[in-house]
Amino acid sequence: MAIRLQFAAVQLMIAALLAGFSLSAPAADWSPRSRQQALDETRSSQMNKRRLGYARLAEVGTLEDVPLVLAALWDEEELIRGMAEQVVWGIWMRADDPVVDPMFQTGVRLLVENEPAAALEKLNEVIAMRPEFAEAWNRRGDAFVALGDYERALANYSHTIELNPYQFGTLESCGQIWLERSEYRKAADYFRRALELNPNQPALALALIELEEKLENDRI
Repeated sequence: MAIRLQFAAVQLMIAALLAGFSLSAPAADWSPRSRQQALDETRSSQMNKRRLGYARLAEVGTLEDVPLVLAALWDEEELIRGMAEQVVWGIWMRADDPVVDPMFQTGVRLLVENEPAAALEKLNEVIAMRPEFAEAWNRRGDAFVALGDYERALANYSHTIELNPYQFGTLESCGQIWLERSEYRKAADYFRRALELNPNQPALALALIELEEKLENDRI
């Protein structure tokens, strides 16, 4: 099961998005913005200001801002939908702790490098220090998936959702596990919940359609 969007990828995507308007909006124009200024800009009628606002939120936004950003996943502008998704991940992937964040990034890097046992050790340390950091539980779930321990993965994913009920990636992961176990109704339920939060997942939407057809045709 593929590990979802990782911290480094999120940062690269945000950097790429910022580069797209670097000529018309130099760094000095956006970097000093406060969180409130960024929030205000996301409501602007001007596309460049909205882009700047969302880009800044990825750096300074808080969990309190997630519902607002999730609403932008339904925006009529594809660019804004894409940026909003990266902002959500940008917020979720940081604990805003100078000690915990580097440890967490190391754990994520080890997952990317296919070192789940080492990643698990590092994520255990992160959770011991910041048990309320939902994404550490989510990534520990990914580590257990990579190790083939689906029961512990589901337990970690369940706790992630308790801490962060908006985590559509975790819901998808749960659905994938139930799909592999041929528990089609459970898989469909998790996929549906994930799409209700983030509709910009065409592959997942197609998987849900196929599941629903199977459930209907087979009367499972």
